Amino acid sequence: MSQTANWSYTNTATVRPFLSIDLMTQKANYGEEYQIACTWAEKHEQVRDMGGQGGSQGAEFVSRHMIYTEDKRPKFLDLIQFDGSDGWEEIRSVTNWDMSFFGEEPDFLLVT
Repeated sequence: MSQTANWSYTNTATVRPFLSIDLMTQKANYGEEYQIACTWAEKHEQVRDMGGQGGSQGAEFVSRHMIYTEDKRPKFLDLIQFDGSDGWEEIRSVTNWDMSFFGEEPDFLLVT
């Protein structure tokens, strides 16, 4: 674990890696669970549909968790559970950012 991650990622999360979908039952298959060091934040925003041809205007309140980690293993469609979540959540986005300023490998942002 890098020096930056050692002081910033003080929480843990459990990840269930997505393996496949059973075409007969339409159920997702997951691998063996593992833990990662992380920290997280919750984000709320209101999203508006401007309408258009055949669509009406409206608003939807969207809430999601953003989990920060230096662990490379979590991927799109994996499930994640952590202190602050309401059970298993699906990872919908994985992005990273440059940490070379600190002489470290990139860190990752997991969005549910």
